[in-house]
Amino acid sequence: MRWGWCLALLSGLMAPVQAQLPGLPPLPSLPQPVDPELQSCVARFGHTGCAARLYAQLLCRAVGEGVGSEQLEQQLAEQYEQAAIDFRGITPEQVETAAVRYYSPMLCPEKSVQIRQLFNPS
Repeated sequence: MRWGWCLALLSGLMAPVQAQLPGLPPLPSLPQPVDPELQSCVARFGHTGCAARLYAQLLCRAVGEGVGSEQLEQQLAEQYEQAAIDFRGITPEQVETAAVRYYSPMLCPEKSVQIRQLFNPS
């Protein structure tokens, strides 16, 4: 499942993905080993909590860093797949709310206000 809706909200704050050098073929993508944290994520936080925590980690890395939204979307999708999250019965709003209100203040308190403002502009 693609979560482009999450990253679309950040697109105005992030720099565009850098263009590949002309004339060079893209590098082949190699399978990445599964991170032990991702393997235990669902067991520790449940499916919704794991999805929200991974999304919050991405928000913490992305806000103020100028990372391209396409790159972030791909990373998040890969992490969701590696964590084996079952999205049946989970709404995007549940993931977003938990990420913004609960996990981002824990994971990056210094960026928490900025992240909340992205989702609840005044």
